[in-house]
Amino acid sequence: MRRAAALLLASACVAGNGSAEPPPAADLVRDGARPTIERRGDLDGDGGVELVVASASRDPGAFGLPTPYLEVFAAVDGDWRRVFDASGNAPPGAGAPGSMLAPQDQELAVGQAMEVLELADLARDGTPELVAAIANVGATSGPLELWILSMGPERALGTEYYMRTDRGGKVAVAGDRVLIEFGVYRKDDPGCCPSSFEVRTIGHDPEREAIRVLDRERTSLDPP
Repeated sequence: MRRAAALLLASACVAGNGSAEPPPAADLVRDGARPTIERRGDLDGDGGVELVVASASRDPGAFGLPTPYLEVFAAVDGDWRRVFDASGNAPPGAGAPGSMLAPQDQELAVGQAMEVLELADLARDGTPELVAAIANVGATSGPLELWILSMGPERALGTEYYMRTDRGGKVAVAGDRVLIEFGVYRKDDPGCCPSSFEVRTIGHDPEREAIRVLDRERTSLDPP
């Protein structure tokens, strides 16, 4: 997770990427893309700010949907640079797949969309985690993927928590908790109608020093 040294650096005079304000996100994202969500925060605890940007291609991709992008920018040697691109390899850890922005099930999903992008200090250590919910979409509702990432030394991102629903779901951030609601399907359940709904509360467990499921509640939809 985080080290005390990072907090000491944050309280000292500006280090690392400094206090410079980032330029407009539209000036940083790749050609042909437009920003859709922007978040700012000191992800690595060095006293400076990182800019997290979700963007989408201006031209339609699969199923007429724009191609989504997720990038993190930081000031490096006085210039704002991309330090993470979710179109490449996914941050390692927590059983995550090899990529973030690539549909994991071609039968159910051929395109993707950024549903949620938030910064939340789940560990309450002064350095927020990056929370992203990515919907896989196509002819029918596909899986929803929840990623919780943290930034360590040298701005390296790691996956603290990852999960993937069968079909759809909703994610919300409430303070130092992440809530995800999704349908639970039995083998013969039609896509429209799961047998039950589950709500998971995800946060930092200080005893295990990990971000994990702290509580879960399931509601059956079976007729009485």
